[in-house]
Formats: sequence, C-alpha cells, structure tokens
Amino acid sequence: MKWLTQISRILVGVLFIISGLIKANDTLGFSYKLLEYFEIFDTQFLNPYAVSMSMLICLFEIISGVALLLGIYNKLNAWLLLLLIIFFTLLTGYSAITHKVTDCGCFGDALKLTPFTSFMKDVVLLILIIFIFIGTQYIKPIVSLPIANIALSVSFLVSLAFTLYTYLFLPVKDFLPYKIGNNIQELTLVPEGAPKDIVEMVFIYEKNGQTFEFSAANLPEDLDAYNFIDRKDVVIQKGFVPPIHDFKIYNDLAIELTDSFFAGTGYKLVLVQTKIEKSRTGLESKIAQLSKDWMSSGMPFWALTSSNLVEASNYANKNQFSFAYHNMDDIPLKSMVRSNPGVLLLKGNTVVKKWSAYNLPSWETLQKLMQ
Repeated sequence: MKWLTQISRILVGVLFIISGLIKANDTLGFSYKLLEYFEIFDTQFLNPYAVSMSMLICLFEIISGVALLLGIYNKLNAWLLLLLIIFFTLLTGYSAITHKVTDCGCFGDALKLTPFTSFMKDVVLLILIIFIFIGTQYIKPIVSLPIANIALSVSFLVSLAFTLYTYLFLPVKDFLPYKIGNNIQELTLVPEGAPKDIVEMVFIYEKNGQTFEFSAANLPEDLDAYNFIDRKDVVIQKGFVPPIHDFKIYNDLAIELTDSFFAGTGYKLVLVQTKIEKSRTGLESKIAQLSKDWMSSGMPFWALTSSNLVEASNYANKNQFSFAYHNMDDIPLKSMVRSNPGVLLLKGNTVVKKWSAYNLPSWETLQKLMQ
C-alpha cells in the first residue's frame, strides 16, 4: 500500500500541475467550456462567474498538485481531491453517455479528448486518488514544513500571476488554428482525395403506437404493416474536417464576403468584437484612431462581430467609427483571439500578430511590424 500511495501521489500531482497550467494558459477558453456545462444543466445563473471559476479551478489543480509532491496538508488535500474527482467523473460520465459535450476541456485545446476517453481518464484518477486517500499516513513532507510552505506560497503566486497574465494579454502558447504563423485560408481547405462523410439513410416508421428506425438494408418483411413517418440521414463515419470550417463573413444584406476577405496578399487589420454589448468599454477612442490611421494608408480594415448589425451600426455611429461591422458566428471569433475586443494583423491570410483589449497596438507599432 505504501508504494501504491507514493506512485499515485507522484502521478496525480504531476498530472494536476500539467492540467492546471494548460488551462491557466487559456482561462477564457476554459470558461467557454464551463458555459457549455451551465447551459446543459440549466445553471445559467453561474454564467457571470465562469471566468472566475475557471481561474479558481486552474489554481486549485496546480496548488493541489504541488502540495501532493511536497507531501504537505495531506488529509485536507486528499479530501478535496476526492470530492473534485467524484464530481468530474460524474460529469464526464454524463458526457460519455449523452455526448452533449464533445470535449471536457481537461487539457484545453492542447489535447482534445473524446467523452469516453475523458471519463476513463477520470476513473483512473479516481482510483489513484482513493489510494492517496487511504494511504495519507505514508505521505511525508520531502522537506521541512517551513520550506515546503514557502515553496507552496511561491507556486501559488507564480500560478496566479501566470493566470492573470494570460487572461489579460492572451495565451502564452496558442493551440488554436488562428495562432501566429498560420494561414487562415489554407486551414479552411479540404485536400483533394480527403475522406468524406459516410451517410446512411434511416427510415422512421410507426406501428401500434411505437416508433421504429430502420436502415435501407434491414427493412422488415411486413413493411406494409408500418406507417411511414420520416426519413433522415445519419453520419456513420465522419470524413475530413478542416481545422477551420466555420469561417464565414457576411454584410448587413446577408451577402457572404469570405472570398473578399481572403483576396489580396498585402497587410490587413482585423478587429474582433465577439459581442459588442459585452466588450471592454473605454477603448472606443483608441479603436477609432487606430482604424482611421490604418484606413488612411489604403489597407483593408475588417471589423467582425456576432452582434446584431443594426445595433453594431448604431454603436459605430455613436463612437464615430469610420468602418462598418460585418457578421460572423461567435465560435470562430472566440477562437481568433481570446479577447473582446481583440486585434489581429495579417499579411495576406497569415497571422502576423495578435493583441488583447489590454494592449491594443498603436499605428506606430503596426508600422514597425510591417517594416
């Protein structure tokens, strides 16, 4: 039991630190995953606290992992870890059964896990944490308690600083397809010969008050006794999906402008305001000046939002913006830049640089980059 406890302590500690750091690298992205769960369980009253909760979970994972490796506060830590892993095992188990959440967000966008894989991962962790819970008496501090407390405090402060930094100034490591150096247009293309979806027709019939579904290959011999209700197509094998598959831009007349966006090889500046009504305020004058300076150079400026374009136009007129907003779904906008608002500099369709709301670039900064 002693060796099982020690092995479990090291494995769980290291995994929790890695998991916490990956999520802390993109707390806003992790908060989006929490919002999915809030919607599924009808707990939208928690939506305003999603970012705070994501930060607390990241910090807890890191500090719990460090405490495990240091061998301190073992009983308290074991109880907290046990309660947490029971909760997440139930959550991922629900996702594995219902498939309502396709990725738990355990390792952010760095490592996507299927619902079943996430569930099995939590089951293994649950077993390891039970070993820790039972064998806490075998876990001893690896250094004196004062030094261990100092190490734990430093770990907390560093983790907190890292979490706040990535929230304010974008992830240190970007795992999304819109990261610096990626060509957006190329990532929307489907290679020639790529596998396509395999779709099966399913027929829905009714008999004696019961509903039945049959494929074309297994229709019943007494089909005349059934009443036809509907037909649907079911994807039985997913084909190739490009990394960026939802990049569509529309104007106020619902005309798609995606090809216009991708046209040209020069520089273009993109303002992303996922939801104008939820974007950080007090930046309107800076945005107005930046767009004015940029557009006076004759280079294209694109403002993208998922908000209603009538409301966006009123907002633009109120702040004397010299540009018009265009519509895009909020999912790609959230992936383009983890900030609202945020700015991207592209050369052709390759991402050169990204900025958050807390460090929007000046015209002089952009000129230096383009030189």
